[in-house]
Amino acid sequence: MNMLPGPAQAAAIGLSIAFPLLLLGYARIAATGGSGRRFRLGCVSLVVLFAVACIALPGERHIDDVIGGLLLLATAMMFCYILFSLLAWGFTLTLLTALVKTGRPLTLEQWAAAYMQGGDLGAFAHNRLKLLFGSGLVVTEDAKLAPTPKGVAVAHLVKLVRLSTGLG
Repeated sequence: MNMLPGPAQAAAIGLSIAFPLLLLGYARIAATGGSGRRFRLGCVSLVVLFAVACIALPGERHIDDVIGGLLLLATAMMFCYILFSLLAWGFTLTLLTALVKTGRPLTLEQWAAAYMQGGDLGAFAHNRLKLLFGSGLVVTEDAKLAPTPKGVAVAHLVKLVRLSTGLG
């Protein structure tokens, strides 16, 4: 029994690894539009490149190899989409759902109170800062906020992930 990936699966693995780079490339092209459009364009490009690879690669094609490759590509797209979604829309959508849940227009202060389930903008800011303090990403120095080395590293990691997914 041969446990090595077939040509189509190997192409899918290579394309899956290159997917974030493809998104980064599209992020540099202003005409590609917003983040969501760039991600969809990247997915379509990935499938087209996979189809081209299936046609261009030498050797015999087996349907199980092609289907396995498609499943690998789908997995890579879902994984990247999860990262992409969290970075692009996670907090924003939580704010939106708090607004929709009230069922009426709100002022900025009321919106913060709805999100915080009571409280004002100060409580909202304190809540966000509490997460940063609790995780050791921010400290207070002379009554001023400063990132810790861990906070700087996390910020750089987030920037790298955003760049690699076309959000940066």
